[in-house]
Amino acid sequence: MKTGLRFALLGPVRGWRGDAELDLGAPQQRALLAFLLLREGEAASIDEIVDALWGERPPESARAVVRTYVCRLRRVVSSGEDDDRVIRSSGCGYVISTGTVSVDWHTFLGQVREAQAVRARGNAAEAAGLLRGALRLWQGPPLGGARGDYVDQERTRLVQRRVAALEERLSLDLELGRHAEASEELAEAVAAEPMRERLRELQMVALYRSGRQAEALGAYDEVRRLLAAELGIDPGTGLRELHQRILRADPGLDPPVPGPVVAPERPPAQLPAAPPGFVGREAELASVHDTLGPGGWTPVVAITGLGGVGKTALAVQAAHAMRDRFPDGQLYADLGTSAGRPADPAEVLGFFLRSFGVPGDRLPDRLEERAALWRTVLADRRVLILLDDAGDADQVRHLLPAAPGCAAIVTTWRHLIDLPGARWIGLDALPPADALELLARLAGRGRVLGHRQDAVELVDLCSHQPLAVRVAADLLQARPHWTVRQVRMRLEDDLYRPAGANDGCALIEAPLLLAQSRLDPQQATAFRLAALPDYGELTAESVGALLGLPRPRAHRLLESLVDAHLLLAGPGGTYRYHGLVKAFARRQAWACEGVEQCDAALSRLLRHHSRRPAALPMG
Repeated sequence: MKTGLRFALLGPVRGWRGDAELDLGAPQQRALLAFLLLREGEAASIDEIVDALWGERPPESARAVVRTYVCRLRRVVSSGEDDDRVIRSSGCGYVISTGTVSVDWHTFLGQVREAQAVRARGNAAEAAGLLRGALRLWQGPPLGGARGDYVDQERTRLVQRRVAALEERLSLDLELGRHAEASEELAEAVAAEPMRERLRELQMVALYRSGRQAEALGAYDEVRRLLAAELGIDPGTGLRELHQRILRADPGLDPPVPGPVVAPERPPAQLPAAPPGFVGREAELASVHDTLGPGGWTPVVAITGLGGVGKTALAVQAAHAMRDRFPDGQLYADLGTSAGRPADPAEVLGFFLRSFGVPGDRLPDRLEERAALWRTVLADRRVLILLDDAGDADQVRHLLPAAPGCAAIVTTWRHLIDLPGARWIGLDALPPADALELLARLAGRGRVLGHRQDAVELVDLCSHQPLAVRVAADLLQARPHWTVRQVRMRLEDDLYRPAGANDGCALIEAPLLLAQSRLDPQQATAFRLAALPDYGELTAESVGALLGLPRPRAHRLLESLVDAHLLLAGPGGTYRYHGLVKAFARRQAWACEGVEQCDAALSRLLRHHSRRPAALPMG
């Protein structure tokens, strides 16, 4: 089960829950975390951990210190539910299961393996792109900020894996005819690893293909003298043979001849399947259709709202309805901000360009150059681009078309103020009638409408949120012997009790957990504590009393929660939660803030209302 935790080892040792960075503590504590993460799901005994941290001279208290480090790390990585879910006890030691967290080192290894498989199938350009993405994960010397004998050994091992991946990518670049670009990068790589013979071979080939034969021969003389002086050996067979081939101008060293750009046999049609049971949203669909209709400029529609409200469903539904307006293709990219690793716009552009027949060996390396080529490819074409789950404008800007007749739909969890020219559509929950119709379409009209009042109560319980209604419909289908009332009682128990447990609850709460992780600490505290009172409407005065803050600061916090789609703004400076969101926030308050802070907040609010003519219920 994923926890929303990300860890970086390819640079300073760091960790995040969502966008919030974690304090991982002292250098040896970070070393312990890195040690467990690098074991890739294999348990480590306390003795192994002691040996990794202190080597042959551990202090007498080493085992107790390890337990203290583990306890502290558990508190740091805990989401307030189960401290032992991430760092689990196993026998006489500890383990971090690979399925619970995201680690950049594991991502790097996976992309390298995928690149090797792709290369074996003959696609050098795609393999080079995968390796380029893998190498971009590195943010400096690995395991930075961690300390110990084990750390020094592992740092060397990780660096060697990086250099091997770099060699493979540079070899692919030469295979694709990118010798001029590779020459500069190889000069830097050789300076860092001057006695690595494979890098020297690649450097000599790149120089030779760039018309710099004398420099290629000079590179051989340099490494020959260095190896003799430092190690007392001669260059290996590969270097010696390459030296001779350059001397005789072997035609086999000539650069490959680039092939022509081949247009695709048919336009790309990459839209995901239309969502089943889609209902309502007539006004929003009309707005999308009108904005993206024929015109003299390139329109962009941006759809924003809380996760689970149906942004992607609306975007896909609208895109399918307008396919005939864009006969030259429909493109789709998941920009992946909810998946932990946002998509690189350069990689997305590479995918788009290849979809229109641009071969991998003709793709520029720099983002700006790919964007310029993308605008050229789209000139005089009518193409629709759907960009799903964008995190910021920088991720989107280079992917947008510039040609009249093209259009784009962007979905995002927040309003991107630096995305000029976009028509914004904010999504909220479905109207009650549409939520009921969605349940009926997905779970069976006869079964749902035959128990209409129970079904109405069920969609009310789901706050008319499409994701929650779909989960309820799935539960009805999975339990054909249950009544609608039984499903309602099951979801009410899971979603409104102090701690949800079943898979449906986890699925519904996943976007809420992600939205909460994007808040800063004061926003997150305000989001949770403001849900404690039982009354429906909040004001800046009441929330200020609850939090012990001045009214202007409380007002800014409430408005920031509206921007994050976690609160709804009402008339007269009031605010309210959706029922589902409020139940989640209240449960998080007791788990994250604790009983004492929750009681203190309610006491402050009670004192505030005691000074007013009438008190309100506290919960």
